Formats: sequence, C-alpha cells, structure tokens
Amino acid sequence: MIYKTLLTIALAFSPLLVLAHGEENPGPNGGHLKMPGPFHTELEIDSVQGAHIFLLDMEFKNPTIQNSSVTAKFHEKGSAKVIDYKCGIMGGNHFHCVPQGKISGKGQLKIKAVRENAVGNEVVYDLPLKKFTKTTGVPAVDHSRH
Repeated sequence: MIYKTLLTIALAFSPLLVLAHGEENPGPNGGHLKMPGPFHTELEIDSVQGAHIFLLDMEFKNPTIQNSSVTAKFHEKGSAKVIDYKCGIMGGNHFHCVPQGKISGKGQLKIKAVRENAVGNEVVYDLPLKKFTKTTGVPAVDHSRH
C-alpha cells in the first residue's frame, strides 16, 4: 500500500522534476535542454535541419568534446522511416550532426551521448522544437562563423 502511495506522489510531481532541470528555458547557447544522466544535452536545429548538440555539465556549463561522442537518428511520426545523422565536431565545443536524408514533417530526434566517458541514456526531442515562452537572456550561438 505504501509503495502505491509513493508511486502516485512521484508520478504527480514528475513534471515538476523535469522543470527543475531547466528544460522549460533555453540553455546557455539558446537551445533545448535534456538530462540523459550525469550531464545535460543542449540541442539547436539549424535552417537545414542540422543538429548542434552541446554536452554540458550539471550546472549547464562547460561544453566539451573531450572523451565524448554523439549519435542521432530522426524517427518520422506515423512512419517507420528513420534517418541517421552523421556527427562531427564543430567550433571545438560541440557536435554538429547532419541528416543523411530529407527531414520532413514531425517526428523525434533520438540522441545518444557520452560526455567525458560518462554514458547517458537516450534523450528524445520532439521536432519541430517548440518555441520558448521565456528566455534566459543568453544569446544563441552564431554558427555562421564556424
């Protein structure tokens, strides 16, 4: 009985726990945040559907590529279509992943990341990304310089 009560309480407060991780606000680079484990991923989608993925520490800082890797796949909504992304390092501080096919419509971008040898769980971003209702005042990164 006590376990059911604790489970009910945990489920009721789980949306608040997600908000505690800052996912409702833009990250330091203007992107969307998720927490796959002992670090955060920050995702920005560029005008050609490329994914810019920053691997941040628990305090949403210190993006790194050292001893880190990213894989990404797009799963089209209502279809079995899956498009792989080819990921490489950009700007010395994040990964740039390019779709290996045409991304159209809605779907999910599934990202598997390792940050400084710490393996994270798969995170799922719904595409297209939602617009933020709040901002942190941190400007987005201008990728045209890279």
